[in-house]
Amino acid sequence: MSSTLADVINRLPDADMAGGARTEGQIPEIRGFNGRDIILLVDGARRNADNGFAGFQTPLYIDPAFVQSVEVVMGAASTLYGSGSMGGVMSIKTLEAKDLLAPGRKWGAELDGGYQSANENAKGAAKVYGKWGKFDGLLAYAGQSFGPISLGGGQKLSPNNGTSNSALLKLGYDITDRIRVDFGQSFYYIENYRPANAQAQKFTVYNSSTKTYIPYYRQTGTRQDDSNIHLTTKDSDGKEDGRLTLYRSKMTSWYGPFIKTSIVGETQTLETYGADIQKIFRENFGYLGSHMFVVGANYYRDINHTLQKNGQGGGTIPDGQQQVYGFYGSDEIKLPYGIVLTPSLRYDRYNTFGSGSSTSTSGAILPKITLAWHPNRNWMVYLSWGKNYRAPTIQETNMNYAITPNSYYFLPNNNLRPESARTYEGGFSYNKSGLFSRKDHALVRATGFYEDATNLIQLSVVGHHWSPLYKTNEINYQYTNIQHATRYGIELRATYNIENINLGVSYSHLRVRDANTGANLLAQPDKVAADASYTFPKIGLTATYNLTAVEAQDYDSTIARRRPGYMLHDILFDWQMPGKPWRVNFAVTNLTNKTYYMYKSIASNNDVPEIGRSVRFNISYKF
Repeated sequence: MSSTLADVINRLPDADMAGGARTEGQIPEIRGFNGRDIILLVDGARRNADNGFAGFQTPLYIDPAFVQSVEVVMGAASTLYGSGSMGGVMSIKTLEAKDLLAPGRKWGAELDGGYQSANENAKGAAKVYGKWGKFDGLLAYAGQSFGPISLGGGQKLSPNNGTSNSALLKLGYDITDRIRVDFGQSFYYIENYRPANAQAQKFTVYNSSTKTYIPYYRQTGTRQDDSNIHLTTKDSDGKEDGRLTLYRSKMTSWYGPFIKTSIVGETQTLETYGADIQKIFRENFGYLGSHMFVVGANYYRDINHTLQKNGQGGGTIPDGQQQVYGFYGSDEIKLPYGIVLTPSLRYDRYNTFGSGSSTSTSGAILPKITLAWHPNRNWMVYLSWGKNYRAPTIQETNMNYAITPNSYYFLPNNNLRPESARTYEGGFSYNKSGLFSRKDHALVRATGFYEDATNLIQLSVVGHHWSPLYKTNEINYQYTNIQHATRYGIELRATYNIENINLGVSYSHLRVRDANTGANLLAQPDKVAADASYTFPKIGLTATYNLTAVEAQDYDSTIARRRPGYMLHDILFDWQMPGKPWRVNFAVTNLTNKTYYMYKSIASNNDVPEIGRSVRFNISYKF
């Protein structure tokens, strides 16, 4: 029933899609990181947009109707994922024919549609898929329309009138039983009439000649195109042992001129070309343990271009390119007594070519080691240590928006240094069936981490300037280095299932500080998410209750970013009619119509409540 991924992400520990109720304003955050400190992957293709315009626009345009799964890796990511992850990874896998085909069927199709009251969101999707010998394929379309948003407490977020359309094509061919090639092509297009800043509630300008306030809105649009090819191989045991990925990702955002003003529109484009190759070798050396060697290389090139509607180049984000390549290797060694040792090593190199600026080059060697112990089939304990690194992007160093004293400024900083960190992490998991009953299952996971960061890159408030028009001080923003920062936290997750009852709870705690001044930096507040569901098997109905409780963020040293705590309640019903192709979903989210504000790590000057009570309905039919 979701129109965005936020419904799921916001219930994970130390992960959020913050930034307001509009789709275009939702920013992925993990452990207080956002922007290029998080690797975003869709079918292995990187989404490298630096969170759009100064962090006020989402980099993740995808319709939930196409999503098969989302993997979220917290913290400094595995060596294998690629360059630049300081906060973590969100890896999204889109649907394939094999995910949807019923056993014994050669083809199938689905139709579904739904409505969400809080933002007048009507949506529909159609999928057709099949398998013919060694070929399989899927073709899907999804569309949505939306209007003004009812916020918690009864306020309205307007304007927000727009539509989105997206399509997905997936083709696969099994060359042999051990070699497969896949091709994917997708596009997503959203158009909306709103403020330029998708996280702003309303924006007007005072016209001194007419002595009236003029709405400062404009038509906006974003198109996301992705193409990818995967070649995968398997060993004689059917396990994947090799993968080659080639991809192109392009995001184009355009902004029309503001009404009744002389300010022209502009188009911003970020195009990414990339390639990943990986090979896995498995060997057993007896007393020296069983080894899984992984070696590989990653490469991508970002090309950024801005064009104003008057045909002139330039704009808020300058033209430029950045290429990144890395080589890595790891060895998972399974030793006696349940000990698993995984050393790994990665080398990354960055080259940045900015328009009108000198070329910058930097690189780093990044080791990581993990030690895990499985004393029995139920318990696992682990410790890990690693280094991570990321160079500043063109957007961070050269973003420049200071054309008028009547709005906030975004100032360039060509002296930004690469950020690096040492991360220490440990935890355990307990996984057991038959804990209290022969039909139950329990899972508990706990993680603690500490990070020592140097030259951490964050968007900071660097003063104010006087606006003659608004008769007030407007904020100046700039990406700056925090010379020395520390980050620590814990994440807990527990689930318990017995017959038709499912229970779950998670908790996260995070603090980030400037080690030199003691100032509290960007850090998501403590969060508890709990859920309970019961399934009535005879009628195929599952009823679920969700609770999300977020502590007040009252310790950020940037006082304008602080937010009060809140508690949300949702009820959901999923009815899969036994023996029938129909499926019906019904939900009421934010049941008490709570007025709440998510802690946003960037937009400290935008104070917009989140979406209010929403009645949701969805129905689908499978052929």
